[in-house]
Amino acid sequence: MYNRFLHILLALFLVCFIKAQTNSNATKGSKLIRIIHAESLSFDREKNDAKVLSGHVQCEHEGVLLNCDTALIVDGDNSMQAKGHILITKGDSIHVTGDKLFYDGKTKLATLENNVKCVEKDMTLNTNFLTFDVANSIAHYYNGGKIVNKQNTLTSKHGHYYSATKEATFKEDVVLVNPEYKMNSDTLRYRLSNKTAYFVGPSIITSQQDYIYCENGWYDTNKEKARFSKNALLKTSAQILRGDSLQYDRTNKIGLALKNISLVDTAEKSTLYGDYILFKEKKSEAIVTKRAVYARLVEKDSIYLAADTLYHVKTDSSNHVLNAYHHVKIFKKDLQAICDSASLNTKDSLIQLFNTPTLWSNRSQATAKLIKIDIGKKTIKGFTLDDKAFLIQDADSLSKNKYNQLSGKKITATLTNDTIRKAIISGSAEIYYYPKNKKSLVGLNKTTAPEIYLWFKSGEIERSTLKPKSSGVIDPIKDVDIENAKLKGFNWRYEERPKSRFDLVLEPAPSIK
Repeated sequence: MYNRFLHILLALFLVCFIKAQTNSNATKGSKLIRIIHAESLSFDREKNDAKVLSGHVQCEHEGVLLNCDTALIVDGDNSMQAKGHILITKGDSIHVTGDKLFYDGKTKLATLENNVKCVEKDMTLNTNFLTFDVANSIAHYYNGGKIVNKQNTLTSKHGHYYSATKEATFKEDVVLVNPEYKMNSDTLRYRLSNKTAYFVGPSIITSQQDYIYCENGWYDTNKEKARFSKNALLKTSAQILRGDSLQYDRTNKIGLALKNISLVDTAEKSTLYGDYILFKEKKSEAIVTKRAVYARLVEKDSIYLAADTLYHVKTDSSNHVLNAYHHVKIFKKDLQAICDSASLNTKDSLIQLFNTPTLWSNRSQATAKLIKIDIGKKTIKGFTLDDKAFLIQDADSLSKNKYNQLSGKKITATLTNDTIRKAIISGSAEIYYYPKNKKSLVGLNKTTAPEIYLWFKSGEIERSTLKPKSSGVIDPIKDVDIENAKLKGFNWRYEERPKSRFDLVLEPAPSIK
C-alpha cells in the first residue's frame, strides 16, 4: 500500500514537472496570455488543446489589454489569433483597432489586418496591414497608410511610427497635406511633438503663394518656419530664390539664403547673386552681401553691378530701386564704371553714381561728383556729369598720350548705338581736342566758352558750336607739348576699368538667364 502511494505521488510530480517545463520552453521567460473575460470557452483538440474564446473576449499580456469578438489562444506558442472588433490598449494613450489579429506573446509582436487604426492622443494612423511592436510601441506598415495629426494629413507607401520619441518615418510617395500647403517627398521623417517634417531626398512644398524644392531640410508646420538645403529653391509669384541653404518664415514671408545664391525677378528680368541674401516678400525687398552682383537684361546684352552690399526694393508695380554700397563696379560690353555707391531706378531707367565715380564707354572716360546714366528700356540713351565734369577720350589709337578733353560744371551726353553722338558742356566750358586731316592729327584746339555743343561721328568730334560765339586757339601738332596739353583735373584711370564681368567679384558671377 505504501509503495503504491509513493508511485502515485511520483507520477503526479512528473506530470507537473513536464507541464511546467513545457510552458517554460514555450514562453522562454514570457508570461502566458491571460484570459480576463469571455462568454464561452472551449478547447480545440486538433490544435494542441488551443483555447477557443467568443463573446466580448478580453485578454491581458504584460500590462497590455487585447479585446476581440473571437479568439484562439495556444499556450504552447503563447500566441493569439483573433477576429472582430480588435482593440489593443496600452496604457491610457495608445489604442489599436482592426478586424483581424495575430499576436505573438514571445516577441510581443502584433499583426493586424483590415481597417486598422492606431490612435495616440491627437494622432491617428490608418492602414490595412499593420505590424505593432507592443513592447516598444512601434508601428510599421508596408502597403500604404495615412497619419492624421490635427490639421496635417500624411500618406505614404511605407511608414514607421515610434511612440517613445513621437516620431514617424515615411518612404515612397510621401504626401503631407495641410490647409495652407502640400508636401511631396521620397523620404520624410515627422516629429509629432513639435510638428516638424524632416526631408531626405527630393521634396516639394506647394501652396497658392509659393513653390519650394529641396533635397534635404526641415519644416516646422506649427511655427511655419523651415530650412532647406541641397539644390534648394523658393519660387513666388514674381521671384525665384536659389541657394545652397535656404531659411524661410512662411508667416512673415521672410527668406534667408546662404552661398551660391540667385534671386530672379521674372517681371523685371533681373537677378541678384551673392553668398548672403535676406529676402522680405511682403515688402518686396532684398539685402545681398558677400560677392553681391546685380544683373539685368538690356536688349540682347546684360548689365552687371557689383558692390559690398546691395539693397533691392520694389516700390510699386512698375518701379524697382537698387542701392549699392561700397566698392561699386559696373560692367556692360559697351559701358563700365566704378564708384563708392550707386542707385538704380527702373521707372526712369536711371543709374546714379556717387562718391568719386568714373565711367568708361568705348574710348571715353567720364568723371564728376555725380554721374547719371540713362540706361533706357532697351539700350543706353546717354549720361550726365554733374559738378566738376570731365570727359576724356583717346585722340588717336596710333598716338600715345594724346587726349581729347571736355571740362565744365556739367556735361550732358547723348548716345546712339552705344556711341556718343552729342555732348553739351555748360558752366565754364573748356575743350582740348585734336582735329584731324583725314587720319592725321593736325594740331591741338583749345577753346573756352560759357557753353559748348559738340557733335560726334564714329566716336570722333565732327563739329562744335559755342554759346556765345567765341574763337579758340589751334596749336600746330609740331608745337604741342604733350605733358602740358591737359586741362586742370585731368586723371586718366584706364587701368581701373573693369575688363569683363569676371573683374567685378573674386569669383565669376553666373550669366543672367
